[in-house]
Amino acid sequence: MTTPRTRARNRRGEGAQLRDEIVDAAMKLLEDGTPESVTLRAVARQAGIAAPSIYPHFPDLDSILLAVAQRAFAILEQELGEPDDADPAGRLRAICAAYLTFAERRPHQYRVMFGAVWDAGAALERAPALADQLATLGMGAFDVIQHSLADCVAAGQSTSADTFSDATALWVGLHGIAQLQVAAPLFPWPPDLRNSIIDRLALLR
Repeated sequence: MTTPRTRARNRRGEGAQLRDEIVDAAMKLLEDGTPESVTLRAVARQAGIAAPSIYPHFPDLDSILLAVAQRAFAILEQELGEPDDADPAGRLRAICAAYLTFAERRPHQYRVMFGAVWDAGAALERAPALADQLATLGMGAFDVIQHSLADCVAAGQSTSADTFSDATALWVGLHGIAQLQVAAPLFPWPPDLRNSIIDRLALLR
């Protein structure tokens, strides 16, 4: 369990830094404890601030967890953009492998991103003002997958006629692999399952 730190008061103009530190605190709590342990008071304590100091930056816990999800998706987008393969199909496979590696190495963040810890739908019902941010959540990472698939089509390596729909199916497949391999670790998973699913859903030749 991480020991909450004592934090010096921000100087004028350092509000953005405090906002980031609040998100850092929430992410640390998620890694060290259970979802139920992430409360406004716990986040404030972890950040070394008084609970009322949160409100100028985040009106409620949902907005903090949304910020955690946004940061996690930004990290995922960056990691998906790292594979550099001259062959479009090879790059798409490398992007998908990077996605699954992210889910494996950052399980706590992944759970926030996809509802195991924080229910974005329920948050929208509680706070309709979050609608615009929720509508774009994760789209940067999805665009990396779709654009890579489009490159495969342009190179004649995929028969996809609708890259949005097929990239969506591919994302669903990747998420299924990530979740099922955690839920059923003793299942005799075929050794080439990942590439088989990627090739089929991306309609690679």
